Amino acid sequence: MFECSIENALGERVKLSQNELNYQILDIGGLNPPRVQINRSNIASLDGSKYNSSRVEERNIVISVKLCGDVEENRLNLYRLFTLKRECKLYYKNERRDVFISGYVESIECDYFTNKETVQISIVCPYPYFKDIDLVIDDITKVLRRFRFPFSIEHDDPIPFSEIEINRIVNIFNHGEDECGIIIDVTFIGSVNQLKLLNAGTGETFVISHSFVSGDKLVINTNKGEKSAILTRDGVSSNMFSKVVRGSTFFVLRQGNNYFTYLADNGEHDSNVTITYKHYLIFGGV
Repeated sequence: MFECSIENALGERVKLSQNELNYQILDIGGLNPPRVQINRSNIASLDGSKYNSSRVEERNIVISVKLCGDVEENRLNLYRLFTLKRECKLYYKNERRDVFISGYVESIECDYFTNKETVQISIVCPYPYFKDIDLVIDDITKVLRRFRFPFSIEHDDPIPFSEIEINRIVNIFNHGEDECGIIIDVTFIGSVNQLKLLNAGTGETFVISHSFVSGDKLVINTNKGEKSAILTRDGVSSNMFSKVVRGSTFFVLRQGNNYFTYLADNGEHDSNVTITYKHYLIFGGV
């Protein structure tokens, strides 16, 4: 048993499965892992070929639907919902996976002159991976909260409200089928002039130099095709790409363990920063 629905760019969503009064899915093509292009070269003295690189090709999902009930109305409803060349999202759920993928409507073809009229919707997905419906969130802060209510003091020893753990590292475990990008949300609760993010496992760093103040929010997106660094201050957003220090790396989450930490002003103001890492698990097929 599976569930399938599509959402258009305006957020309108139609359920194509378990909706036999209006639509009946006949087939969905393109749910399997996409093709990979292997780039290689031939060398005169080498048997076979030499591997150079590889890339996953875009995904093409084709949905065949039989129109039920008021055929004319349901066909026109699909036209309205899925305008050609506009972005849409396909949601797919089975017993093991609950995922979605974004793409663009390439074509909608109808078989008008038949008793059982069908519609074929073609969606091209430039980013070929399915994403898990749930966003994975991991927090890191070097300020460990120690104070809780209610409490009573029966001795003269001081009770810490919080403590700073200098070498704290967060482990983000990627359960997906491939490496993926990450969204890093940084909240400043004090002044910071330089923020350095570190991948402790690979030694890669991402450094941004700017006069941050309390209340600033910085969002760093390392997903392919979406790379950005946006600062929001007093409701106004600005591009921080020019503030990224040369040699910085936009991190990717490799399969398995990924260890991250940070330094604010070389560790002097670590307590002025809280960081949240967000990512979607990605899958080749369903």
